[in-house]
Formats: sequence, C-alpha cells, structure tokens
Amino acid sequence: MRRGLTVVLAVLSSLVVSAGLLTVPAHATSTHATSSDATASQRYAMPVEAYPPYQPQKTCARKDKPGTVALGRWLVARGGVYGGTLRACSSGGQSEHKDGRAFDWMLDASDPDDRAIADAFLIEAFADDELGDTDALARRMGIMYVIWNDRMYAAWDGFEPTKYLSSGCRTRRACSVTLRHRDHVHVSLSKAGARGLTSWYVEQALAPPTA
Repeated sequence: MRRGLTVVLAVLSSLVVSAGLLTVPAHATSTHATSSDATASQRYAMPVEAYPPYQPQKTCARKDKPGTVALGRWLVARGGVYGGTLRACSSGGQSEHKDGRAFDWMLDASDPDDRAIADAFLIEAFADDELGDTDALARRMGIMYVIWNDRMYAAWDGFEPTKYLSSGCRTRRACSVTLRHRDHVHVSLSKAGARGLTSWYVEQALAPPTA
C-alpha cells in the first residue's frame, strides 16, 4: 500500500467527521485518493506547483512571513493551538523557524481528538486532486515537509511517511515528546509558500468572503 497510515487515517478521519470537529468529505479515505477527493470541491485557476526541493535556512528573519502565518491560522481554525513561527538564531542549529518558514501546530498525539484532527489534515493535504495531481493541496500550500508523531512527510520523497528521530536523540525512548513531535505538528514551507506566492495563498486572497 502506498501509504502505511492509510487505513488508520481513514478511520480517524471518519471519527472526526462524526464528532463534528472537522468537515472532511467522506470519500477522502486515502492519503492519495482519486478524482473525487478532499480537494475536488476547490477549483484553482493556477496549475499545481511542482514538489519543492529542500531549501535550508540560511538567513534569519525578524518578522513572520505572511504565508506561514496564513497557513498557521487556517490550521488552528480546525483545532489545536497556534505554536508560533519565529525562533532566535542564537538558539543554535539550522531551522526554518529562524527565517519564518516553519509553523508549530500544537496538538497532542496521545489525545484521540487531537490526533484525528492532525491525521485528517494529512489525508486532505496528500490527496490527489480532480486532475490526478498527487499531494495537490500540500504542493499548492508550498509545504516542504511535515513532522508529526514520529513520522516525517517530505516533498522530496513524494510525502511518503518515514520514521523520524531527532538528531538530538539517540533513541526514541530517550527522546522527549517535543523532539518526537508528539505534542505538535511541525510544518516547514518553501520560500515561495512562506511568502504566500503559491496558488493556495493566491486563490485564498482572491476568493470572495463567505456570508
């Protein structure tokens, strides 16, 4: 199976919908659904972007980038807490937080409701669109990679889930819940996504306000 979490995520997504926590189409039962998937109701004038390559942090930012903030607020509207974007360059190491391209979405992997909210987003982000574009929403958002609950989903690997262990940990057992990303979802964006220049942000800005 293309995605190891497909069945689990599908069940969790249905639980979220039934609980009224999040509106996700019932047919979005795979992280790579077909044409009638979670993004099929959206119509974009712009073509879907290519998978972004890894773009490491090289400079420091003093202000949040608009795309990062917009995506963070959009995610928190589903649940969880806004965990912030910027991190001081004096903290050491390399991180997209330092140039305003990363957002922490505070959700608890040990809480079934929080886990369902996060996993439902992964289903939606990594679904095919009506034209068969893979991982369409994630690409339109300019997502470079996601880390959540001991797994990493990287654009350069086609967002396939891989086991994640922080470089600051020798073993998973000795690793904190934060370094394991079990108390938050880490989302890193491409430079274009962080600046709000990819199609999702452009279409969001052009969309008429809802009543």
